[in-house]
Amino acid sequence: MRRSGAFTLAVVLTLGAVSGGRGQELSSSVTAANGSLDGFVLPSVPENWADLPFKLTASQNVSYNSNISSFPIGVAPKGAILGDFTSATNFGFQTRATVSGQQVFLDATFGVIRYLHEVKSNSTVYSLNAGVNWNVTSRCSGTLATSLSKSPAQLTEQVGTGINFTTTTALNETGKCGVSNGYSLVFNSGLTTLTNSDPTNALNNSRTALIAAGIEYAKGYGTLTALASNSNANFSNRSGVLGLATETDFHSFTLNYTRQINPNLSVSGLIGLVGVTSGFSLGLPKTLLPIYTISGTWTLTPKLSLNASASRSIAPPTTVIANAQQSYSAGMNLSYQLTPKVAISAGGSVDYSTTSFTSSTAATGVFSFFSSSQNNYNLSTGLNYSMTPFLSAGLSASYSERVANHQITPQDVVTVSLNYRPY
Repeated sequence: MRRSGAFTLAVVLTLGAVSGGRGQELSSSVTAANGSLDGFVLPSVPENWADLPFKLTASQNVSYNSNISSFPIGVAPKGAILGDFTSATNFGFQTRATVSGQQVFLDATFGVIRYLHEVKSNSTVYSLNAGVNWNVTSRCSGTLATSLSKSPAQLTEQVGTGINFTTTTALNETGKCGVSNGYSLVFNSGLTTLTNSDPTNALNNSRTALIAAGIEYAKGYGTLTALASNSNANFSNRSGVLGLATETDFHSFTLNYTRQINPNLSVSGLIGLVGVTSGFSLGLPKTLLPIYTISGTWTLTPKLSLNASASRSIAPPTTVIANAQQSYSAGMNLSYQLTPKVAISAGGSVDYSTTSFTSSTAATGVFSFFSSSQNNYNLSTGLNYSMTPFLSAGLSASYSERVANHQITPQDVVTVSLNYRPY
């Protein structure tokens, strides 16, 4: 872990030194842009990092997690490792290009996570998003993208105990075609596969297909969107598990409104109905439950901003073992720009999740602990220091707590980070 961190820090500092003190400028040792060699004209060299056809980033994080395997209080096996240090090294690459009037993009990050004691959990992590921002005539535009990612799941994002890595692959499309007088037709579709490394979380492994269509009306600073969608989740690891469906269909009808009230205040809200059936069905479910989301961003002063949100949702399960998960959540975050180089933030959230549209047989069986309702609490604070226009350091701390089946699972995480973004 020490060698990995030291190597990355050396690369970052070396790149910073080569870049000089001005941040955006390339090294002055670069050959003149219009230099020649025996009459052969060399291609021009960009004078600034921002002029390169691609962007490179690097980061190094070192964290201490007080409960690395998410054990509830008093139930950790004898000899189990509770707290542990982790080192995460990441390198990023971004590029954009215009081909026949269409913008092609690629965003990729690759890294490694190393544990000081839980070395068997050492793993690679990655994120890739590639596709095209397309347009057909002046009325229709959208995005077609494929994505692939692998990352460790946090305490409030998983079921049970253990270190769990989540892998997601997806192909998504969004599109909008203007009609007239501010009205547009919108259509979305996608195919997403979710895989968990932990055996208990693997019961929520799924392959989800989505199709949605609706109407959008935009006028001034406000946008209103009515959308009907069908999402079919196929669970691959549930064959023979009593009381759980292997296929669940979600039917939703939503109305979403966003508005920029003034330069310092923006709000958005969503209301809708969701119904769930076992197996694919084109008919309306017998039971429809309400959902909602409300959020806002308010710049109180030039230095102080506030984000707040509250929601009720029904979706495929992530933190309980069920056919569907019903969640209530609320959160708030404050950020303050103390000086041009120093920013601080603090926030908190509360979440309540329970099973929905699930047979009572599952709740009384062997998975009763994982299918019961649970409360999640999270508090976090952070400090970010911009040492140069391209090099920044951060210090963050968070406390998370999961309460389920009369058991409390606490977790403290402290992270020190160094980030290199030369643009």
